[in-house]
Amino acid sequence: MKKYVWDIAWSYNEKDFEANMIKLKNYSEIVWRDVVKSKPRNWCRAFYKQGNFCEDVENNSVESFNNSILKARNKAFVPMLETIRRLAMVRIARRSAESHDHNGRCTPYVSKFLAKEFEKASECQIRRSTNDSYEATLSGISHRVSLTERTCTCQKWKICGIPCEHAYGVIIDRKFEVEDYVCFWFRTPMWRRNYTEGLVPQRGPAYWPSTNFPNVHRLPSPPQPRRKKGKENKKDKKRKKRPNESPSKKTPKKLKRIMHCGMCGEAGHNSRFHSKKKSSKQTFELAQGTQGTQVEPSQGVMMSQR
Repeated sequence: MKKYVWDIAWSYNEKDFEANMIKLKNYSEIVWRDVVKSKPRNWCRAFYKQGNFCEDVENNSVESFNNSILKARNKAFVPMLETIRRLAMVRIARRSAESHDHNGRCTPYVSKFLAKEFEKASECQIRRSTNDSYEATLSGISHRVSLTERTCTCQKWKICGIPCEHAYGVIIDRKFEVEDYVCFWFRTPMWRRNYTEGLVPQRGPAYWPSTNFPNVHRLPSPPQPRRKKGKENKKDKKRKKRPNESPSKKTPKKLKRIMHCGMCGEAGHNSRFHSKKKSSKQTFELAQGTQGTQVEPSQGVMMSQR
């Protein structure tokens, strides 16, 4: 699917655009509908304004810029701008030295571009016509090329500013120099001119001109919400012992609970077993009394009544 979408974006003329749209529709009609909703005429090369000599259909330049200022974005506003200025200054100086060391008539980008076009250009069948126009046939598809107007019906030459494979084939057939037909924007003198004037180095902030406006200060930190007294935080309640905690902070041992009776108040039993404990105690005391002294009959009757 990715290849079909890229082929639509890379189409140089309307016929190729329509053919690639049909290929995508045959592959997946759902994807085709989504592409139609995105208005592909806004990002397809076939509908670019001619004369700008730019064929970019992606945001690589923006991604490259964001990657270069990655460290600067974490700084404050003024230091961020100063860091970006220094990066741009060094980049322009490096490009200026590179352009002045280059000896070719065109930029290295043109050399790489034409190297890819040479294989297809050598396979073109060229037929000459009048008014310095030619018919170039490649893979059964013919296009009209005009060296005087520097145009080709595939529109690639007019969009990118560098001869396409059809025009390159005509130039090879006529034994001309291909650099003579490259747009002046891609010539080495223009490349050097772009990087001749760079950014001027600046002095430190202490030497910057002052104004009558007040200085810009850092905003104070926002107030933090206060905790209400008497209410513990949920995190404090559920706080667990951390592994790095010192061993001196030991939790106190729990005291053993002693059971007391609710009726007599004595320890060792509760109200449920109060009657059993009382009867066993009386029996024990009676047995102790009979062993030591002699009990009178009247006293025995009174004890049995108790």
